[in-house]
Amino acid sequence: MQQSSALEILKTGANVFLTGEAGSGKTYVLNQYQDWLKDQKLTFAVTASTGIAATHLGGRTIHSWSGLGIKDQITDEQINRILSDDDTYDRLRGTDVLIVDEISMLSHHQLDSLDRILKAARENPKAFAVREKTALCVRDYRDWW
Repeated sequence: MQQSSALEILKTGANVFLTGEAGSGKTYVLNQYQDWLKDQKLTFAVTASTGIAATHLGGRTIHSWSGLGIKDQITDEQINRILSDDDTYDRLRGTDVLIVDEISMLSHHQLDSLDRILKAARENPKAFAVREKTALCVRDYRDWW
């Protein structure tokens, strides 16, 4: 798929899993998409599963952004505690688009926990409830090998 095609799909608001080899243009597409989001005045969060990746993107770890921290699994009580923090609650509710780089570095327990936090914050039963907008997940092919 061409980079321009990937960008057009992102603009539709669909949840997207963007993958490709190193140097295939994932970061270019991501940067173009962020420029478009700014033009549309949409609020987006740039996150990554590791601190190094987050730093390279100018974002923060998904663990910090979501309030999940270093936990793999989360209880309802812990979700309530996360949502009782006004800054975290406002961040979770006010994000139109969630970008998660190096998604393959997260365990399925962490993804489930993130999903539960977002559903609770949004009071929305849809998976990865990000205000009916996009969850963009990015990874390199090499992460699977």
